[in-house]
Amino acid sequence: MTKKYNYTYEEYSQDTRSYEIASDVMLTEEEIQDIALGCSLTDGYTYEGGGAGKRFKATFKGTEFGDDSQTEYGGDEIKQTDEDGEEE
Repeated sequence: MTKKYNYTYEEYSQDTRSYEIASDVMLTEEEIQDIALGCSLTDGYTYEGGGAGKRFKATFKGTEFGDDSQTEYGGDEIKQTDEDGEEE
């Protein structure tokens, strides 16, 4: 069944995910990112790895959720209502 109206809805916000990484050796930005992204997004989750002399430990510290979300609507014409929810 084909619907008469089609819409899209996108919501954007700025969230900050924090990680702490300790390493036996100096790391590149790519290595730091790869290690951080190896963590589960569970507060306090620890990911350990690396070979002899190159061990690392990363801990996911948590997420600070942004409170400034932006929205965008697209697609077909949207029905307009007044402040009471009545159709205009």
